[in-house]
Parts: sequence; structure tokens; C-alpha cells
Amino acid sequence: MKPRVLEDGLVLRNATPEDVPAIITHVRTVHGEEVVGGIKAMYESHPRMSWEDTFVVADDDAGVIVSSLVLLPGTWRLDGVTVPVAQMEAVGTLKDYRHRGFINLLNQEFEKRIGEICPVIQVIAGIPHFYRNFGYDYAADLGGAYPVTPGMVPQLPKDEKEPVHIEAVDEKNLKEYLAYRNAHLPAGTWVKAIEPEDFQYYNFDVPDPKTEGWFFNIIRENDKVVGVFILSRWESRLDIVDFYLDTYSHADSVLRFALARSEGYAGQSVRVVPPNQEVLREFIQARTGTAMRQRYAWYVKIPSVERFLKTIAPLVKTRLSASDYRDHEGELKVTDYRRGFAILIEKGSFAGIREVSERDPNAYDLRLSKSALTRLLMGYETIDELQTHEPDAICRATMLPLVRRMFPKIGATVDPFY
Repeated sequence: MKPRVLEDGLVLRNATPEDVPAIITHVRTVHGEEVVGGIKAMYESHPRMSWEDTFVVADDDAGVIVSSLVLLPGTWRLDGVTVPVAQMEAVGTLKDYRHRGFINLLNQEFEKRIGEICPVIQVIAGIPHFYRNFGYDYAADLGGAYPVTPGMVPQLPKDEKEPVHIEAVDEKNLKEYLAYRNAHLPAGTWVKAIEPEDFQYYNFDVPDPKTEGWFFNIIRENDKVVGVFILSRWESRLDIVDFYLDTYSHADSVLRFALARSEGYAGQSVRVVPPNQEVLREFIQARTGTAMRQRYAWYVKIPSVERFLKTIAPLVKTRLSASDYRDHEGELKVTDYRRGFAILIEKGSFAGIREVSERDPNAYDLRLSKSALTRLLMGYETIDELQTHEPDAICRATMLPLVRRMFPKIGATVDPFY
């Protein structure tokens, strides 16, 4: 982007490698010491970040970063379909400079960049409500966890060894970790992709137990890999995330491992982020005997409905193929009360979108706000759930079965965080 001079001599521009010390000082001031390690790793070793995707408001004379945000390209996956994502991160403004519209200016540059790289979805795990101002809506589960205490987990009988061995992941066994994870990604859920080049970025640690850290682990029974998980040290907690097992019976070994590790981190509380494997999730819920705490969600924006539907077209075909709509021919007319379009279906497959200029809402099969449309497309809420609390969500009765089939519920907790 071309640098732009603002009031008081401040400059809106892309960041550069020379800005990293000032950025870290900014992060420490705005977000706290515990996230400095993670943000530093993001700027220095994230495999897909470029300086063209970093945006700051700076006082260059004083060497101070006043406000900043970063665009992180990545991918989410759904039933084998890869969905390009632009994630907004490291957003913040120094206290003395807030309420002057700097985040709005940075977001404008962010959106220009979005127009160049054309992701399928935009996401941010931001502060409550704020990013609705920029057209985002809660549309994918994030966080929430089941707390674990020693009394919840059966102890091994005296002199009995753990049935499995847990080992840290390094460059030598990384392929095993990724191969197991990719083979066990469950159907019907959003998950974030982890590529080999991500490991150097994710696998960092700062000795201070109050700071952020990620620890990849492989679970072996004899010489066979039977599970994987990540320990995420975050906000003085130790979370078990990205947790996959051959059998839930090995979950207790992982819980005991995490509890033992927490003792070395000043007794930090241990939690399990809901696993995406249904049986494992139900076991963890039963083992802990508590309700999930601090549930949250990703903010999501879909910049182009047509691009989104083209990307998930294989899923639409799969969803319809197991129904009476396997050979369906026709269209579904949709309006968000501002614009109208028709989703074209040929032989049970997504065939494109055409614009519809009809202004009468009654001419459409499906009517719902843009926010509700995002939640429907992402599978965060079904049309039936939306209709329980969204008076504007209206679907023609004869089209309800088709909409249910095309856009089912997708229950997932999308981790890792960055």
C-alpha cells in the first residue's frame, strides 16, 4: 500500500521487518506479556505472512506503533474440501490513541487486500461484538473447554505403567503426526489445516510459564501411533486441543500427562477443548462431569456467496446425493433483503448463481438477513434454528427440505488459534 500521512504526523502504511521491535513493544502494551512470544513468532516465522499483509499506524519520528493488524492467509477444511481463509490477527491500538478511527482505517486497507487475494471466508477471534461493525458475524465455534482436576481422572494402580507412551513432536516425527491427524479428521466439521511448514511457527516456547506456548505430541501404543494432541499454554491455562485418538480409552493417559505437566507450570488449570471426534467428546464430557466453560465463536464474513458456493460445490452434491434431491433440477431464489440471487442446481449439483433483481420479497424462496445467511452457509445454525429467533428468516414451505439438505448443521470447534 502507498503510505498515507494522517493527523499529528502519524503514518498509515505496511509494516517492515525493521518495525518488529516497535511492534513487540506495542503488543506488550496492548495485549500483555503473555502473548508476546506468540505474536513475535507470527511476525518472524509464520509461513504465509507477508509484509504486504501487515498494516500499521505509526509515529515514525518516535519509533512507536500506534495501531496495527495483520492478515494471515490460511485454510480451513470441511469434509476434504479446502477453503482459503483470511484471518485478521494482532489487532490493537495504544490506549491514548483510541476512539480516533485507526482500526477503521486499517480495516479499509485490509479489505482492499482482501479484494486482491479473494479468500472464500474471512475470520477473526475478536473481542465480543466489536467486529460486527465491519460486517462479521459469529458463525463457527471457538474455544470453550471442559475443566479437568486430578480427582476426575482415575489414578494408575501402584507399579502399573501407562498403557501408552507420549512423545514430543520434532522434525523427525512430524510426518507421523500430520499423517495421523489428517487420517482422523472427522466428517461434517470445520477444521484448520496444519501443513508441514507450519510446525516451525507453531512449535515455539518461552520458559516463563505465564506466557503462551504450543506443544505437539504423539501417542504410541508399543510402536503404533494411536493418537495426537497439542498442549496449548494460554492465559495461565493448559489446554488439550486438536485431540484425536484411535480409542477413547487412552484419553485418561493424556489427562494424567497434562495434569503432571501443569505442575511444572505453577499448577496451571488443565482443560480439554471439545474434541471433534464425537465419541471422544462424549467421553471427556462424562469424565469431567461439568458443563463446557467460556464458549465463544469465530467472527466470519463471506465476501462472495458465489465464490463460497463454488468452493463447497462438491459438498452440495454429496449432501443432495443421499436424498430425494440427488437428480434435482431447478433453482433456489434467495434474498438478504438488499440483493437477490438464484442458486442453480443441475442433476443434483451446484451449477452457479444468477442475479435476481426482483424487489418483492415474496418472489423469493428463502429470505433472511445477511448475518443469518452467513450463519446458514457456515452451518453454524440451520434454517429451522434461525426461524426460532429470526423473524426475517422465512423459507417457502416447499423449499424447506432442499435448504435443510444443502445447508446442514456443522458442529465443530476450530483450533489451533492462529
